[in-house]
Amino acid sequence: MSSFDPSSPSPSRSRRRLAAWAAFGVAGLATGAVWASGFAQNTGANDATAISPALGKGAPTVPVSPLTGTVTAGANLPFDWEGRWGMLSADHLMATVDLTDATKFTGKTYNVALLLANTSDLTEFASLQLKIERIAVADPADCATADFDGTEDPLILDSDDEDSGVYYNGLAGLSAYCIGVASSPGDEVDGTFIRSAQDAYPTKWPKFITTVERAS
Repeated sequence: MSSFDPSSPSPSRSRRRLAAWAAFGVAGLATGAVWASGFAQNTGANDATAISPALGKGAPTVPVSPLTGTVTAGANLPFDWEGRWGMLSADHLMATVDLTDATKFTGKTYNVALLLANTSDLTEFASLQLKIERIAVADPADCATADFDGTEDPLILDSDDEDSGVYYNGLAGLSAYCIGVASSPGDEVDGTFIRSAQDAYPTKWPKFITTVERAS
């Protein structure tokens, strides 16, 4: 005959209590390991204060184009006259475009234009037509003696067009370009043709502008 004491824990309850104590012991060991590492903490605190100074404006910086200074104008174009006929007595350099700087112009192409900027002022010319030429050289200094002869990539600049100009597109960098006009008697129908509208020579002269811009 067996007896049962209700005050004694059951075997299953004892096992659960033992497991709880074991878990507590593990947690304690883990916590003790963290504490053993050592930690400290602090917080921020306000110190001296002052009013923020005003932010003053600086001088604006103007960006400098890599094409700045690449175009140099030649001397004024001299016209000679015989009655109403105008002529050019010598080859003439209109402008030099210097794209020889390897650090700026390698692997790029450019558009160059020679523009007639004041067509409305040229009423004393019955006709003003110039055969413009372009010569590529390795050194811009060579443009001073460039040999314009009427065959060097010629284009006609005609003042009858309100938007008068000649355009050389897709020119490679690492070269200099001489823009000019060959000597001429001034009566070339398909070239340089210069005629005054009165017996006296004109008193207002063409204004030329040479430009260069990046193409690719």
